Amino acid sequence: MRWAGDSSWVLRGLAFVALLVAWQVASQLMGQLLMPSPTRTVDSFVELITTGELADAWSETLFIMAVGLASIAVIGIGLGMALGRFRLADTFLDPVLTGLFMLPKLALVPIVALWLGYQETAKIVYIFLFGFFEVLFVVRNGVRSMEAEYVEVARSYVVPERTMLLKIILPASIPFVITGLRLGLLRGIEGAVIAGFFFESNGVGGLIFNAGVSFQPEILFAGLATVAAVGITINLVLHAAERRVAPWAEVSAT
Repeated sequence: MRWAGDSSWVLRGLAFVALLVAWQVASQLMGQLLMPSPTRTVDSFVELITTGELADAWSETLFIMAVGLASIAVIGIGLGMALGRFRLADTFLDPVLTGLFMLPKLALVPIVALWLGYQETAKIVYIFLFGFFEVLFVVRNGVRSMEAEYVEVARSYVVPERTMLLKIILPASIPFVITGLRLGLLRGIEGAVIAGFFFESNGVGGLIFNAGVSFQPEILFAGLATVAAVGITINLVLHAAERRVAPWAEVSAT
């Protein structure tokens, strides 16, 4: 088991090296104007840090992203558990939620802008719309799938509803919550970047957009690298949280 854990990191390291090699080869084939090399991208990244431009961009993005992701987590988990537990409410709301989920999120930009303008509130709502449904549906389906296995036993012992929710359903649904958060929060980050494209052109999304339209691919790639780093960090944190609060899920997955 220890070797399996160590080898997974070795494989990930090899995949990263392979990505860098493929990136360098693509840069030589396509030219620096279309595909900047890794070294040129790193140089641009250092320059963005030195000038403070990257810090300014992320400082404009972090607040709205934090509020949006927190809203995704709280409302998505709460509503997902409620709908997974109470079938009548799920049947009533499912057509509306499914219809909203199927809408292309880019098509919602004009509506959000029309109703809320182009400021922070519009961006937060857009981030929420990007990631909320992933959390909702994963948690709802997870609670629904484990309900028959655990709840029937609790009912046979006449366990109160409150105790059933807090002591049985909530602990058993933790792996689904973590999975839903991983999908939803990463989608929320995507929404934060896109919000910088179509609303106020600021933040890290605005940095990436402006670099693209001004033909500065090295800045574009450097900005994208920071977004990927944030996403990877959130993914690792959620993996660590899952190992801590639900070690049985980690064991069953191996």
